[in-house]
Amino acid sequence: MDKVLAIIKREYLTRVRSKGFILGTVLSPLLMASFILVPILVARSGGREDTRITVLDQTGEAEVYTRVAQQFVGEKAGGIELAREAAPPGEDLTARRQELNRRITRGEISGYVELPPDVLERGKFAYHAKNVSDFATNARLERAFEAALFEQRLSRAGLDAARVTALNQGLDMEVINERGERERGQTFILGYVLVLILYVTILVYGLMVMRGVIEEKQSRIVEVLLSSVRPFQLMLGKLVGIGLVGLTQYSIWAAFTLLLSALVALPALAASPLPLPRIPASLIAFFVIYFLLGYFLYATLYTLVGAIVSSDEDGQQAQMPITLLLVVQMVILTLILRNPDGTMATTLSLIPFFSPIIMFMRIAVQPPPWWQIALSLALLLATILGILWLAAKIYRVGVLMYGKRPTLPELARWLKYS
Repeated sequence: MDKVLAIIKREYLTRVRSKGFILGTVLSPLLMASFILVPILVARSGGREDTRITVLDQTGEAEVYTRVAQQFVGEKAGGIELAREAAPPGEDLTARRQELNRRITRGEISGYVELPPDVLERGKFAYHAKNVSDFATNARLERAFEAALFEQRLSRAGLDAARVTALNQGLDMEVINERGERERGQTFILGYVLVLILYVTILVYGLMVMRGVIEEKQSRIVEVLLSSVRPFQLMLGKLVGIGLVGLTQYSIWAAFTLLLSALVALPALAASPLPLPRIPASLIAFFVIYFLLGYFLYATLYTLVGAIVSSDEDGQQAQMPITLLLVVQMVILTLILRNPDGTMATTLSLIPFFSPIIMFMRIAVQPPPWWQIALSLALLLATILGILWLAAKIYRVGVLMYGKRPTLPELARWLKYS
């Protein structure tokens, strides 16, 4: 046991102290925090300059402009200021356009809207601006003028525009989950993000185990190690040590997430339109469980590949079927989300090679019956034990083999060695 603990310590400390681990562990949560906090702080900083727009009105009446201006009053303005400049219908606007363009160049206005005399009939107008890539402002102006023209047409037709608008008001459907909480997609986002983290870490740390075995074979260090420890002890130490590296990374990320949640909950940021979803403790527990089981399942398979091959090139080819098992799960994830309790989702979540991701996604989105979770864990544990037994037999022989990759009959003969 002491020898296994020594191997675990070596594998763990070697990787935790590496620059790649430190940078990846620290930069990932910092990037996530920047994606959440920076837009909130920018939106609340008030540093954005107002968008000043002149309306060059050729309609001969101020009703359309008045209806538009009413939509940019007070808090609804959102940094947009409107000013009307009347022009008689039929006037040559060349000089006016030149002057307005000069004002845009000098920064006095952000742009101007040109309303032609027949805007009510044709429904076309032009917006001139220096920054035409501000799609948010462009869309707001288009919606505002569209609503104003609609109301003005109703008024000319002798209809009460306010009454018609009230009757034509759309519906706002609230989605409420079984816990009585209002859903705005946070469950899907939370589940998908956690599954993505699960997928990436299982893949990364599984490949890390394979590369570690190949490097030891190429440098012949494994021959020295096997002079003092048994092959199974070496394999188990590598699996546990690198698995603890993953748990360490998760712990650091969890601490960053709690800190980020506390920051978003501050009064200055609490009204953010993108609040962080509440993560149930049970979901975190299942996340850790399925990470550990998924890691041991796939890392054992990658260890098997590392023992069989002798170079990185052979390893890249031999590990492809194992990697595809993970990739396929991410590809079919959308189908699982559409019907988490369907036959396909239930069947795949009970298959051990798919359980770590598919079953966890079902738990995150719509928890299945407890017996399905228990059966999934039992089958996954049984499969891990079986693959460990198989890997230990092949690893014992393959880790000392060099040269050509063995064939399937040769692997079968290795299993018969005592």
